[in-house]
Amino acid sequence: MKIKTAGTRLLFGVLLFLFFNARADLEFHPGEVWRDVNGQPIQAHGGGILVHSNVYYWYGEDRTPGGRGGVACYSSTNLYDWKREGVMLSRADLPRYYDSPTFVERPKVIFNPRTKKFVMWMHAEQAGYHYACAGIATSDTPTGPFVFLKTIRPITNDFEFPADDPNGQKQFGATFRDMNLFVDDNGGAYVFYAAEDNWTMYVVQLNDEFTGTKTPAIENKTWARILLRAHREAPAPFKASGRYYLITSACTGWAPNAADCAVAKNVLGPYQSLGNPCIGTNANKTFGTQSTFVLPAPGRKGKFIFMADEWRPQDLADSRYIWLPLISKSDGAFTLPWRDRWDLSMFKMKE
Repeated sequence: MKIKTAGTRLLFGVLLFLFFNARADLEFHPGEVWRDVNGQPIQAHGGGILVHSNVYYWYGEDRTPGGRGGVACYSSTNLYDWKREGVMLSRADLPRYYDSPTFVERPKVIFNPRTKKFVMWMHAEQAGYHYACAGIATSDTPTGPFVFLKTIRPITNDFEFPADDPNGQKQFGATFRDMNLFVDDNGGAYVFYAAEDNWTMYVVQLNDEFTGTKTPAIENKTWARILLRAHREAPAPFKASGRYYLITSACTGWAPNAADCAVAKNVLGPYQSLGNPCIGTNANKTFGTQSTFVLPAPGRKGKFIFMADEWRPQDLADSRYIWLPLISKSDGAFTLPWRDRWDLSMFKMKE
């Protein structure tokens, strides 16, 4: 009997050990290598997340050596464990213009309930960064295959661009670079992007299919110039308590800089800067990162997860992911304190 009791206790102890260590794995470790369920580093840089049928789909740049220009997708039911679903767009899927290949940056996907299509927008680019167009693709399922439709510059107005502009803005309209998608409570969709050679941000309403802009394009009614001449990029919009927020980065290439969080009463603005939300060591460099997406926390209205990339330009495949909780303040602003490790249970805590 004593042997049986000791064995039972040993088994119970082993089960407790396994349980607590398994739970310890369900944490976010900002800046560490994040591996998928097969043990491979996740390749979803500059990405964003679509929530569909209680599944999270993480789309981003596949920077696997030799695969530049592709879009990868991962799925999860808990935000910690991610399964690679494959390449949604390969370099071969992208068009060639002016006899040059095209690559993708910052892909985002939203679902259109009217057409039942999954719609991907991206910054479509070529060597030299003068092509600067929006790329659009669609799929019948969240895991592809996505079919590339077209590239466009959403707003073609000429804001006294010089005739010799290397980006061709006078002929084709303002440049389209760092971008994000946002779906409002009423189902309307918008694209935010760094325009006018990154000097001014645009926000543009999409058409009913989400595959282009709403026409006719009327300034301050269907689209607007925001953060005028502020030289911002990496837009990450979200909505809280009926107000629209936009986290952005300054334009300093691969080098990190101070984030800014702006707020507006209308999705088209005007937006007022609330300053840098980051708190802690290296806050003036956004903890060495650049914003890419803000995700509503699961099941917690008004709570959000800030997603950013720690870019490593000498080895882009090894760029890391920094996910941190955005903390709301009583005055309507948000703070972004650093955490070495954390989990979703913090959203159940009192602020």
